[in-house]
Amino acid sequence: MQIRNILLTGLILMAIFSLVSYTACKNDPCQNVICLNLGACENGTCVCPTGFEGPRCEVYSRDKFIKTFNGRDTCDYTTRDTTVYKSYPVYFRAILDDPRSMRMWNILNDMRDSATCTMLGTDSFSFQGSNNAVSFIGKGRMSHDSLFLDYHVEQDTSGYDCRYFGQGLR
Repeated sequence: MQIRNILLTGLILMAIFSLVSYTACKNDPCQNVICLNLGACENGTCVCPTGFEGPRCEVYSRDKFIKTFNGRDTCDYTTRDTTVYKSYPVYFRAILDDPRSMRMWNILNDMRDSATCTMLGTDSFSFQGSNNAVSFIGKGRMSHDSLFLDYHVEQDTSGYDCRYFGQGLR
Protein backbone atom coordinates (compact mmCIF):
# COMPACT_ATOMS: atom_id res chain seq x y z
CA MET A 1 0.00 0.00 0.00
CA GLN A 2 2.86 2.34 0.90
CA ILE A 3 4.60 1.69 -2.44
CA ARG A 4 1.34 2.42 -4.23
CA ASN A 5 1.01 5.79 -2.43
CA ILE A 6 4.65 6.63 -3.20
CA LEU A 7 4.17 5.74 -6.88
CA LEU A 8 0.90 7.72 -7.05
CA THR A 9 2.51 10.73 -5.37
CA GLY A 10 5.49 10.49 -7.75
CA LEU A 11 3.18 10.29 -10.77
CA ILE A 12 1.21 13.34 -9.60
CA LEU A 13 4.43 15.31 -8.98
CA MET A 14 5.73 14.39 -12.44
CA ALA A 15 2.46 15.53 -14.02
CA ILE A 16 2.58 18.86 -12.16
CA PHE A 17 6.26 19.34 -13.06
CA SER A 18 5.54 18.54 -16.73
CA LEU A 19 2.62 20.99 -16.83
CA VAL A 20 4.65 23.78 -15.21
CA SER A 21 7.62 23.10 -17.50
CA TYR A 22 5.40 23.11 -20.61
CA THR A 23 3.69 26.40 -19.79
CA ALA A 24 6.96 28.02 -18.69
CA CYS A 25 8.69 27.10 -21.95
CA LYS A 26 5.83 28.26 -24.17
CA ASN A 27 7.05 31.34 -26.08
CA ASP A 28 5.20 34.63 -25.91
CA PRO A 29 4.57 35.63 -29.57
CA CYS A 30 4.82 39.32 -28.58
CA GLN A 31 8.10 38.95 -26.65
CA ASN A 32 10.31 40.49 -29.37
CA VAL A 33 7.68 42.60 -31.17
CA ILE A 34 8.01 46.36 -30.80
CA CYS A 35 4.97 48.39 -31.91
CA LEU A 36 5.41 52.13 -32.41
CA ASN A 37 2.95 55.04 -32.10
CA LEU A 38 0.88 53.41 -29.34
CA GLY A 39 0.35 50.21 -31.33
CA ALA A 40 -0.34 47.04 -29.34
CA CYS A 41 0.94 43.53 -30.01
CA GLU A 42 -1.65 40.77 -30.33
CA ASN A 43 -0.50 37.24 -31.16
CA GLY A 44 2.80 38.53 -32.55
CA THR A 45 1.27 41.21 -34.79
CA CYS A 46 1.02 44.95 -34.17
CA VAL A 47 -2.50 46.37 -34.08
CA CYS A 48 -2.17 50.04 -34.99
CA PRO A 49 -4.25 52.99 -33.79
CA THR A 50 -6.15 55.10 -36.32
CA GLY A 51 -3.74 57.09 -38.46
CA PHE A 52 -0.91 54.54 -38.45
CA GLU A 53 -0.13 51.37 -40.39
CA GLY A 54 2.75 49.09 -41.30
CA PRO A 55 4.25 46.03 -39.60
CA ARG A 56 5.30 48.13 -36.58
CA CYS A 57 2.76 51.00 -36.90
CA GLU A 58 5.61 53.13 -38.22
CA VAL A 59 3.82 54.57 -41.30
CA TYR A 60 1.44 57.54 -41.22
CA SER A 61 -1.74 56.50 -43.06
CA ARG A 62 -2.17 60.06 -44.38
CA ASP A 63 1.14 59.95 -46.27
CA LYS A 64 -0.39 58.15 -49.27
CA PHE A 65 -2.77 61.13 -49.70
CA ILE A 66 -0.02 63.78 -49.66
CA LYS A 67 0.01 64.53 -53.37
CA THR A 68 -2.12 66.09 -56.09
CA PHE A 69 -5.20 64.40 -57.54
CA ASN A 70 -6.76 65.42 -60.84
CA GLY A 71 -10.49 64.82 -61.33
CA ARG A 72 -13.94 66.33 -61.48
CA ASP A 73 -17.04 66.98 -59.40
CA THR A 74 -20.63 66.06 -59.94
CA CYS A 75 -22.93 68.30 -57.88
CA ASP A 76 -26.69 68.28 -57.42
CA TYR A 77 -27.92 71.86 -57.21
CA THR A 78 -31.53 70.75 -57.06
CA THR A 79 -33.11 67.30 -57.04
CA ARG A 80 -33.42 67.41 -60.85
CA ASP A 81 -30.25 69.22 -61.93
CA THR A 82 -26.78 67.68 -61.91
CA THR A 83 -23.78 69.71 -63.01
CA VAL A 84 -20.42 68.18 -63.91
CA TYR A 85 -17.46 70.53 -63.57
CA LYS A 86 -14.40 70.50 -65.77
CA SER A 87 -11.40 68.56 -64.56
CA TYR A 88 -9.27 70.26 -61.87
CA PRO A 89 -6.65 69.33 -59.25
CA VAL A 90 -7.14 68.84 -55.51
CA TYR A 91 -4.03 69.20 -53.34
CA PHE A 92 -3.13 67.59 -50.01
CA ARG A 93 -0.43 68.65 -47.55
CA ALA A 94 0.52 67.19 -44.17
CA ILE A 95 -0.19 69.03 -40.93
CA LEU A 96 3.22 68.48 -39.37
CA ASP A 97 2.28 68.65 -35.70
CA ASP A 98 -0.56 66.09 -36.05
CA PRO A 99 0.16 62.77 -37.82
CA ARG A 100 -3.57 62.04 -38.14
CA SER A 101 -4.40 65.26 -40.02
CA MET A 102 -3.81 66.88 -43.40
CA ARG A 103 -5.03 69.90 -45.34
CA MET A 104 -6.93 69.74 -48.64
CA TRP A 105 -7.02 72.71 -51.10
CA ASN A 106 -8.84 73.74 -54.24
CA ILE A 107 -12.23 72.23 -53.43
CA LEU A 108 -14.75 73.11 -56.17
CA ASN A 109 -11.75 74.41 -58.17
CA ASP A 110 -11.24 77.44 -55.91
CA MET A 111 -7.82 77.77 -54.26
CA ARG A 112 -9.41 79.80 -51.45
CA ASP A 113 -11.39 76.72 -50.41
CA SER A 114 -9.52 74.44 -48.04
CA ALA A 115 -10.47 71.87 -45.44
CA THR A 116 -8.89 70.13 -42.49
CA CYS A 117 -8.95 66.35 -42.91
CA THR A 118 -8.84 63.85 -40.04
CA MET A 119 -7.96 60.20 -40.65
CA LEU A 120 -10.77 57.72 -39.88
CA GLY A 121 -8.91 54.59 -41.01
CA THR A 122 -5.98 53.61 -43.18
CA ASP A 123 -7.74 54.73 -46.39
CA SER A 124 -10.47 57.11 -45.23
CA PHE A 125 -10.87 60.56 -43.66
CA SER A 126 -13.47 63.15 -42.74
CA PHE A 127 -13.13 66.83 -43.62
CA GLN A 128 -14.67 70.21 -43.13
CA GLY A 129 -13.81 73.73 -44.14
CA SER A 130 -15.16 77.11 -45.09
CA ASN A 131 -14.38 80.21 -47.13
CA ASN A 132 -16.46 83.30 -46.47
CA ALA A 133 -19.87 82.35 -47.94
CA VAL A 134 -19.05 78.68 -48.65
CA SER A 135 -18.71 75.83 -46.15
CA PHE A 136 -18.41 72.13 -46.76
CA ILE A 137 -18.29 68.90 -44.79
CA GLY A 138 -17.76 65.35 -45.99
CA LYS A 139 -15.77 62.16 -46.16
CA GLY A 140 -13.05 60.93 -48.47
CA ARG A 141 -11.42 57.63 -49.23
CA MET A 142 -8.67 56.30 -51.42
CA SER A 143 -8.59 53.06 -53.34
CA HIS A 144 -5.31 52.26 -55.07
CA ASP A 145 -4.47 55.66 -56.58
CA SER A 146 -8.05 56.98 -56.87
CA LEU A 147 -9.58 59.60 -54.58
CA PHE A 148 -13.32 59.65 -53.82
CA LEU A 149 -14.92 62.59 -51.98
CA ASP A 150 -18.58 62.82 -50.91
CA TYR A 151 -19.47 66.17 -49.39
CA HIS A 152 -22.18 68.70 -48.68
CA VAL A 153 -21.77 72.37 -49.62
CA GLU A 154 -23.58 75.31 -48.01
CA GLN A 155 -23.31 78.46 -50.13
CA ASP A 156 -25.09 81.64 -49.11
CA THR A 157 -28.61 80.34 -48.37
CA SER A 158 -28.58 77.13 -50.40
CA GLY A 159 -27.02 73.71 -49.99
CA TYR A 160 -26.11 70.92 -52.38
CA ASP A 161 -24.23 67.62 -52.46
CA CYS A 162 -21.13 66.85 -54.50
CA ARG A 163 -18.96 63.90 -55.42
CA TYR A 164 -15.39 64.17 -56.61
CA PHE A 165 -13.41 61.44 -58.30
CA GLY A 166 -9.73 61.98 -59.05
CA GLN A 167 -6.56 60.10 -59.96
CA GLY A 168 -3.25 60.70 -58.22
CA LEU A 169 -0.62 62.49 -60.27
CA ARG A 170 2.94 61.19 -60.18
